[in-house]
Amino acid sequence: MDLTVTPMSHFGSYMALTYQENSEPEKEGIYVNAVRGKSKQHQNALKIIPTKNGEPVNYSYEADEFQITIHVDGGILDICFEDELRIFVRGTGENLGLILDTQPIYNFEYNYLLGKSGDEYCIVNSYKNLTKYLIFAPQGSLSMKQNVFMDTTGSTNKADNLSSIHIDAEEESGEFLCVIEDIPTHGSIPADREYSFDQALAKSKAHFEDFLAKQPVVPEGYQQTLREAAYLNWTCIKNEEGLLKRKAMFMSNSNFPGVWSWDNAFNGLALAGVDDQLAWDQIQCLFDHQDEKGQIPGSISDSTIRWNFSKPPVQGLFVLKMMDRMALTEEQLEQMYQQIEAHVNFYFRFKDSNQDGIPEYHHGNDSGQDNSTVFRNADIIDSPDLLAFLIKSMDMLAVAAKKLQRPKDEQYWKEAAQKYTDLFCDYFIVDDLPVARYTRTGEKIDSEGYLPLVSLILADKLPESVKKKMIETLSSGRYLTEWGIASEAIDSPLYEEDAYWRGPIWAPTTLLFIDAFEACGEYDLADEVAEKFLKLCKHGGFAENFHAETGEGLRDLAHTWTSSVFIHLAARQQEKNNNNRKQAVTV
Repeated sequence: MDLTVTPMSHFGSYMALTYQENSEPEKEGIYVNAVRGKSKQHQNALKIIPTKNGEPVNYSYEADEFQITIHVDGGILDICFEDELRIFVRGTGENLGLILDTQPIYNFEYNYLLGKSGDEYCIVNSYKNLTKYLIFAPQGSLSMKQNVFMDTTGSTNKADNLSSIHIDAEEESGEFLCVIEDIPTHGSIPADREYSFDQALAKSKAHFEDFLAKQPVVPEGYQQTLREAAYLNWTCIKNEEGLLKRKAMFMSNSNFPGVWSWDNAFNGLALAGVDDQLAWDQIQCLFDHQDEKGQIPGSISDSTIRWNFSKPPVQGLFVLKMMDRMALTEEQLEQMYQQIEAHVNFYFRFKDSNQDGIPEYHHGNDSGQDNSTVFRNADIIDSPDLLAFLIKSMDMLAVAAKKLQRPKDEQYWKEAAQKYTDLFCDYFIVDDLPVARYTRTGEKIDSEGYLPLVSLILADKLPESVKKKMIETLSSGRYLTEWGIASEAIDSPLYEEDAYWRGPIWAPTTLLFIDAFEACGEYDLADEVAEKFLKLCKHGGFAENFHAETGEGLRDLAHTWTSSVFIHLAARQQEKNNNNRKQAVTV
């Protein structure tokens, strides 16, 4: 496993192990990173530095999903997770040791040597990461070095402090064992128990293998890619803490330590039928904070909640999709009904400023396609995809009302969906294609970004000529490349190879288009795009997005909505393969 791409972590943990390359040699190396919401700018919590005779030494390393092995002259250090709270570091070799540099930034970051003589331990007050770490050595000796300047003004200015913990091997055995424990509240002491590196490693492996065993079957040739996708998802699930009232899958352990309010729907879908409680939790973790107006946060983490952007309302559509793979109890269905109803009403009441029945995006970030060329003039936008998502939420509410035996509510939402579909066609369709418009003037926006084309999710609700032209556009060489559907037409003057939503291929929209093609009866096209995406992930990993012409992974290279879409589409492809075999046998 490449630790520069995919951090090593454990289900539930807010710690991750990475190897960071740097042009400054003293900054390069293996780090314990904090994966908390406010840690994004200062994720480095501890730098792991092997030593001989107390001095740092050069090393090489190798890693798999569960163990890092560091090779130094005359010795070996092994690192693994035991569980979500503890990392073990074992050293074997004459005069071998370990320094844990706590990387202090602020004046009030420190660690102290505590405990009785011969039984010392450290608590690191890592303010920049909003956490503390308990560090002790069940085998070997522990000491520390610290130079902390106390600012007399009590300011939060950054400081040039030094603070490190030193572990040395026992003289007789030439071995040491160090435990790094995450203590997110105030303090702790080492538990009186047996500490075994081998048992810790076995425990971590068993937990993942159990998670992997629940994953869906995928086509031949993709089993290893499935394992990598499942591992990424497993490591990005965080325990209930702070603002998170339930387990939540973060977008990544690198650049996106949190949950965004449409990314989470794709992760929930991948977990449906695998772990239904976890799947339910992914949808609910944002609805836990739904306000009295019906809005849900744009993103949330253990320590940060952001209301600045509302994100596209995909939840109703994805609850419908998840219901194909998991059963909701009557209580869950009732809860989901009330939440989605309030969410839909929020858009029509508070995101439709001119009250023309067409909700609007106030910024590209609201759409999820942050810098789409639709938003290049920074104005309030009426975009077809937003109304399309809300119509799909109305479909979900009609289905839920029927299951809850509320015929009047079912009829109401069916009629509302039809009413807004008619309005959609009247307002957005120009020459058989949907266009975005400026809210204030109604003027058509010229763009070759595919944001308006996402409204193909309406499928059979659209006129036949509109469906046909949208499909022809998306399947043309202007958008469909060897690897998938580019977010901006590749012959557009505004197309860029690595410019977020102005060219690259993205997992979430790929899934939406595949489902839309299938709903329109374009099964071969759906299969073609799905197969391209599976090959893309096998080739380029689970990057946040991909170069549309080369398939190279771009930006965050280990992003869970990509791994989740891979799992969902690989399972879909296997199901189709199974059905084809059954039909062949029948014939």
